[in-house]
Amino acid sequence: MRELTSMQAACWFGRAHGAMLGGVAAHLYTEFNGSHIDADKLRHAIENLYRRHELLRLQLNAAGEVSFRDEPPENVLEIDDFLHLSAAQQQQMLEHKRQLWTHQQLNLAKAQTARFSLSLLGADAFRLHIDTDMIAVDPSSFRVLMEDMAQFYADGGAVLPPPASFYDWRCKLQQDWYEQQQQQRARAWWQARIAALAPAPTLPLKEAAEAAAQSTRLSATLDAAKNLQLRQLVRQHELTFSALMLGIFAYTLGKKTEDLAYRLNVPFFWREPIVPAIERTIGDFADMVLLNIDMTSATSLAAFCRQVAAEWRQCLDHRQFSGVNVMRRLSRYHTTPQMSPVVFTAAVDMPEKNLFSSRVHKLLGSMDWCISQGPQVALDAQFVQIQDKLLINWDVRLDTLPEDWVNELFTCCLTLLNTLIAEPERFTQPLPALNQLLYPDEKNENVITLNPLQKAYLLGRSTTFALGGVAMQEFREYTGTLDLPRFRQRLADMVQHHASLRTYIDANRCVQRVSQQAVINLTEINLCEDEPAEATAKIDALRQHYQQAIFDLNESPWDITLFQLKHEQFVLFARFDALILDGRAIAELMRELFTTTPLPDIGMSESVALPDKHKVAQDAAYWQQRLQAIHSIAQLPWKQPLATLVTSRYVRQSAAVSEPVFRVLCSMGAQQGLFKNSLLTALILAVLSRGQQTAELLSVAVPVLPLYEGALSNQSTFIVSTWEAEAGFIEQAEKLQSDTLEGLQHLTFSGVELARLLFEQHGQAPVLPVVITNGLSWPTLPADIPLHFVNGLTQTPQVAIDIRFMLGADGALVFNVDYAQEAISDAIIADYLKALVSVCTQVAASGLINIESILPPPHFLNAQQSAVITAQHQQLMHIYRETLNIAPECVIQISQPFTQLGLRPAHVKAITGQINQTFALALNPRQLIGCRNIEEVAQLINTAMAMA
Repeated sequence: MRELTSMQAACWFGRAHGAMLGGVAAHLYTEFNGSHIDADKLRHAIENLYRRHELLRLQLNAAGEVSFRDEPPENVLEIDDFLHLSAAQQQQMLEHKRQLWTHQQLNLAKAQTARFSLSLLGADAFRLHIDTDMIAVDPSSFRVLMEDMAQFYADGGAVLPPPASFYDWRCKLQQDWYEQQQQQRARAWWQARIAALAPAPTLPLKEAAEAAAQSTRLSATLDAAKNLQLRQLVRQHELTFSALMLGIFAYTLGKKTEDLAYRLNVPFFWREPIVPAIERTIGDFADMVLLNIDMTSATSLAAFCRQVAAEWRQCLDHRQFSGVNVMRRLSRYHTTPQMSPVVFTAAVDMPEKNLFSSRVHKLLGSMDWCISQGPQVALDAQFVQIQDKLLINWDVRLDTLPEDWVNELFTCCLTLLNTLIAEPERFTQPLPALNQLLYPDEKNENVITLNPLQKAYLLGRSTTFALGGVAMQEFREYTGTLDLPRFRQRLADMVQHHASLRTYIDANRCVQRVSQQAVINLTEINLCEDEPAEATAKIDALRQHYQQAIFDLNESPWDITLFQLKHEQFVLFARFDALILDGRAIAELMRELFTTTPLPDIGMSESVALPDKHKVAQDAAYWQQRLQAIHSIAQLPWKQPLATLVTSRYVRQSAAVSEPVFRVLCSMGAQQGLFKNSLLTALILAVLSRGQQTAELLSVAVPVLPLYEGALSNQSTFIVSTWEAEAGFIEQAEKLQSDTLEGLQHLTFSGVELARLLFEQHGQAPVLPVVITNGLSWPTLPADIPLHFVNGLTQTPQVAIDIRFMLGADGALVFNVDYAQEAISDAIIADYLKALVSVCTQVAASGLINIESILPPPHFLNAQQSAVITAQHQQLMHIYRETLNIAPECVIQISQPFTQLGLRPAHVKAITGQINQTFALALNPRQLIGCRNIEEVAQLINTAMAMA
């Protein structure tokens, strides 16, 4: 089977200039310096190499198809005679040649997988130049090539044992039953790990790369004595030499980038021993693993190296699923192309210890220069032992990375190595002491990694998914009087007091840091000279923009804007991004701002411990079982399929239940053993489920807040609650309460992970477009202060309806519904709130036992359209039956997925034409592709007819 491996294909496509960090071949260029070489013997040795190894004769056509030439090329060895040049001229020519060969792309279409050249210098000196393309000769195969070349040079008639065929080995590997089982196991392991893979390191990549790659090399050599001291250190601590090199490099890089977690690209060259003599074969045995580097948990450099080594072993234990495929899945997961631009390679734990045998150096010279290039690689750090010395060789793309930055990183890595050689006891000392030695000017800032929900909020700012393009943030508006000087001082004190108000979000590194500098995000607008109507018009004009605006993350994402009006009246806008604060924390901050009580002694937040992996697995299994019953998203009368909505403007409608009625409701719930929040959530779901267009189980997201003390922040997550409209209310409310309490015991797997599970079940987002938030415990403003709450708005990416219930200043129960206007109509939200308040009032009057007779009828939110919708559904069913050749006796439902009906892309064009003809529309096939069932097609048609 002569197909490109995943790594070969990645290298082949990476040659294109349009690829990220592309436009280069994956190749290794080396120079060997020696004296007294026989050019004819060398040429004959190289010819024997070509005959022995078929991959040296590999050629690829423009489509990347593999074939082999039968014979070596005509001129296998180029010779440059520089004997007539002066020493300075020779050096100039050699440098020019080095630059050309470093950046060349061998012509694989003509089977040029390797290139050999000999530069003849004075005093019988020579330089042997070798460039090999890694599609044919990976780094592990380069060792084979050099050893075979040396043997053929020493004995032109040598008959070596035949190597195995690379493609025979590949074919057998793919057909091997055990290997197939291991690959399935590895695929499942990496798939489960995708969400936990850390981001690429935060490199200072240049914004506009040069037109051509500019590769250079940084290198240093530690002599045999120093190399031996390092080996003694790893033996003492029961580490491999590779683990020490990896740990030192990873730690140095992490300190330089200030990443708390990042991923490394770590190649490996494992030759599965399923055919004899595979170790004598030249080919592409390369693959790589994505290695998570955690900079936060180790206490010493020794502990850090052991931690990294354990992670590395675990990744290698699942090596059968190609790292290239992992990168592809990672890109799909993030919906943006992903890179792993930093590569670490170590060749220090081989049985032979040294990269080449002494015969190679004796006959072909010492390898004094090597440099590699590879697509999507900005920095390739290599550690290898040559002639008992440790060679540290870094290949760098200077068109991508600043030279000063890389030089500093390289120097720091060398400093750390030399420090361990001189003072090995520092290996086990606490890291702060080591850091003080290496990084005396290190900033003292509290930096932590964003949690999964915060990362989802960042992604929601884009329009990658439906109902995106918005920030998860809360807007609040107040009006009244205040003491302006005292207010300014109070806000300044709060910024100094609360770390959250000094928190900055780094979207590139996915971290947040707390600044020591207090910046007061207060804007004051004086409208005292304006007439009341004019001032109101200006405030109204700003409000809409202010509510929807997305914070610039170069600043801490919160803002207070204060309008000063005539007669010492004020209007205050407040806006906080959920990246730094959750709803309860925002309510607490606003209470503190408008009262005179001393600021609470909150201390410092404790770092959140990583959950036990066994507990995470248990919780994942729990939620997988719980969510199996959910077969569709909330089937409310959406204006159009939510998957087709790019973004929307959000608005709020509110309704209240008086304090006496609320008190009676709570008493009735308590008699049934229901908590306040359980009863209210049940009422909200009971009414909402009667608005569903189908009898499907209604599923919603319910934000929850783990118990914590300390600084105000955002530690919220969410679980999933369901409601079955056909079941009795009391029974469902009790189940809701018990499910919620049970779900709170499984929060190590929650929030974004639950949304992802549902997405995998349904294939489209958003999967939880309805959120129900309990704000009963949130602080409220005292009724006697001169400033009072007027209104607010919360918008959330991927959410169409956010229903919040909380207490007003007078003790009344307030329902706030924030919703996407492009998703659902104002009238439907108004009808829903009216029905909800009516049910609460009637229940307070007549009790919970008879609530089924009080609840609105099924489909009440669109009952007035039912006749039209039924006729429309019948027409659509006829179109789909005809096109898909579904027999009349075969029953289909309007909510039945098209995938179950046998819909294929080829059908969509014909169906679009029939729909346009039937309903006098001009839809295009792309619009219909976003619809999952007949019901969503009907919603799309209604939207199009309304806009016509």
